[in-house]
This record gives sequence, C-alpha cells and structure tokens, in this order.
Amino acid sequence: RQLVSGLKQRAESIAPITDAEGNGTPLKALLDEITDERSELEDLIEEAKDRIRNIHDNPEVLRRYEEQTRELEAQREKFEGMKDSKGARKEELQNLKMPYEASLTNIVSKVNILFGGYMTELGCAGEVRIYRGEDENDGENQMDNFKDWGIQIRVKFREKSELQVLSARVHSGGERSVSTIMYLMAMQDMMVSPFRCVDEINQGLDERNERLVFRRIVQNSTRDAELQSDPSSHCGQYFLITPKLLPNLTDMEHDDVTVLCIFNGPHNFKHFNDFDADKIIQMKKRSVGIKRDAENDGDEDSDSQNKRLRTSDMDV
Repeated sequence: RQLVSGLKQRAESIAPITDAEGNGTPLKALLDEITDERSELEDLIEEAKDRIRNIHDNPEVLRRYEEQTRELEAQREKFEGMKDSKGARKEELQNLKMPYEASLTNIVSKVNILFGGYMTELGCAGEVRIYRGEDENDGENQMDNFKDWGIQIRVKFREKSELQVLSARVHSGGERSVSTIMYLMAMQDMMVSPFRCVDEINQGLDERNERLVFRRIVQNSTRDAELQSDPSSHCGQYFLITPKLLPNLTDMEHDDVTVLCIFNGPHNFKHFNDFDADKIIQMKKRSVGIKRDAENDGDEDSDSQNKRLRTSDMDV
C-alpha cells in the first residue's frame, strides 16, 4: 500500500492532476480509478499480462494496415484535387454566366418596356422579368439551377389590384389572351422574320380588347423599315387568320392592310378565273330588280283588290 501511494505521488509530480485553476484533469480521473487493495492490483496485473501474451505477430494485419493507410492518403489527395478542380470549374462557369446573363437581362428589359407600354394602352399594367428559381436571391445556388430559369409575366387588370404572375388560376381566359398577345407583340420587335402567321388570335376577347389588339397588330406590322439600306430592318408581313372580324374596324382602312376572303363549298367556282366581280354585281342587281318588281306587282294587286272591295261596299 505504501508502494502504491508513493507511485501515485511520483506520478502527480511528473504529470499534475490539476490545472492552474485547480480543476481536475483527465489524468486525475484515471488515477482515482486505481484501487489501493493489493489483491485487486495483482489481478489487474495478471489480466494485463494475459492480454500481452495473446498478442501474436500477424504480418497480414500489418500489410492490410499499411495498404489502407496508403489508400486513405491517395483518397485524401484526390479529394483535395477535386476541391481545386471545383473552384476552377466554378470560376469558369461564372465567366460564362456573366456575359450570358447580361445579354439576357438586356433583351428582357427591352421586352419589358414594350410589354408595359402595350398593356398601359389597354388600361392595364404588366411587366416581364427573369425568374431565377426559388433561390434567385441566393447567388451561390444560382450557379446550379439554370434549369429553373424562365420568363415570368406579371399583369394586373384592375386599378386597386397588385401585379400577379399570369396564370389560369388567377386570370380569366380573356385576360390571358390579351396578355399573351401583347407579350408576342413585344417579342416580335426583338426578332427578324420575313412573315408571321397567327390563327384566331382574336378569339375569346371582348369587343373593346379585340379592337385594341387589332390596332396594335396593324401598327406593329405596317411600320416603315428603320434603315432603308438594311433589308433585315423591316417588320415583316403579318397574316391574321380568323373566322370573323368585328364590324367597322377602322384600322382595316390602312393602305398596307389587305383583306382576303376565302370562299369554299360545293357551289364554289371550279377555277379562280371564273370569279368575275362585275358579273356577280350585275347578277345581284338583276336579283334585286326582280324582287323589287315582284314587290311592286304585289302592291298593285293589293291596291286593285282594295278598290273592288270599296266599290262593292258602295253598291250595297
């Protein structure tokens, strides 16, 4: 027991069991676990000797340890290389993104100005913006979510309402048609095309909006070329296919607007040269004249009958 106490004191002198503030160190906890009983100490010594005797020299274990150590080091070097490569790729992607985003922002800004102006003419409001996904305010995540990017159209049709994303859940069919048409009109100024063709674009609109939409189509498609020397600066032809148009569309009187009526059916002309406008007019006049003569004859017969009835009454 005295030997154990002496060893504990020596250990405390070599490795203090308390720090400068008097708090116990992990070593103190280990020393406190050592018993002072001789028999227990002898049992612990024998147990330690048994573990030592059971240790065998196994070269295979050593070989596997060294192999796994080398593999771990290789993976660590590979990971460090991937970190460096990721940084380089991210920098490369950022260099590609900057001019692309600047060009896209410039185009969308021009479309937004035109779209907002067209919607204002209709007594509404609208804007076009770039949607960068749910993490559009997080610059770090924007590097990986280009698949979520898109064009967002926001409109409002009532003075007291706020701009809302164009959707079938919020807006009526007519409101969506007007917004879509104005968006197409705004985009067309950004693209050069020899002609454009739309089918029944005016369907589903009320009379007021249909007249305003038709006026916008005429104005956009009859502008003079910006540069007479540049053949690509023209606005192009515009074909509007529709089963009906509103009456009294004054914009149809524009010199550059041509109205083509398609006649089809079993009684149509067999050849387009058979269509003679003068002959049709004369046939119509004759038809109207015959009808008028028949009406006059009917009036004369009615007058004669009335006269006979009056004469019979006088005789009676």
